[in-house]
Amino acid sequence: MAPEVRMDEIDINIIRALQKDARANFASIARDCDVSTDTISKRFRKMKKAGIIRGTTILLNPKSFGYECVASLGIDVSYPRSREVVESIRRMPEIVFCTTSMGSYDIFCIAVLKNVGRLSEVKDLIKGHPVVREVTTSIWIEEILLCPENFEFEHLKR
Repeated sequence: MAPEVRMDEIDINIIRALQKDARANFASIARDCDVSTDTISKRFRKMKKAGIIRGTTILLNPKSFGYECVASLGIDVSYPRSREVVESIRRMPEIVFCTTSMGSYDIFCIAVLKNVGRLSEVKDLIKGHPVVREVTTSIWIEEILLCPENFEFEHLKR
């Protein structure tokens, strides 16, 4: 079991500010929190060391690069061979995320594709794997947001 994380309002404000802009400067965050820049810097390093913050990144808009289709793929496989299927799928250039899962599917993936036709081709390629039983797809309609602002932190307060 993972160790319990405890954060206060300042920690939460740091995370919220960086969710909005991963390049936000610590001086600006410090002003908003009414603390020193050094406090924000130390808190950030502490959260990074604890694994709460794993890095800072940018979010790309796939449509800007000519990708018109983002889709989820749920894959059922013959037990216990899901690891080998995941490794195979991860080598596909359209797959940006792939993991084993529990629930409706054995494997869950996210694909970014030029068009729906290519999604159909990728689905057929995956179905061609000898232990894949079923592939279900869902095309994303809304814009992608991998860092939601409504992520709940309140229960972690000290």
